[in-house]
Amino acid sequence: MRGKDMFSEDMRSEKINFTCEPEDKEYLRNWAAKEGRTLSNLVERIVKDAIIKDRENNQPTSNKKETA
Repeated sequence: MRGKDMFSEDMRSEKINFTCEPEDKEYLRNWAAKEGRTLSNLVERIVKDAIIKDRENNQPTSNKKETA
């Protein structure tokens, strides 16, 4: 881990809360259970995937990956 233990202060995650419809929460709970994840872990994965996609879409044209 590059010379730092697992509990280093810079390894901590930030907490975030959001509000959603009960039906959406239930859908996410079922999705998480299907994948053997916690609800929190599933939402984190969804957010990380969205960040990656947004970063790729917002790169300057010369840095974008070719998709041919």
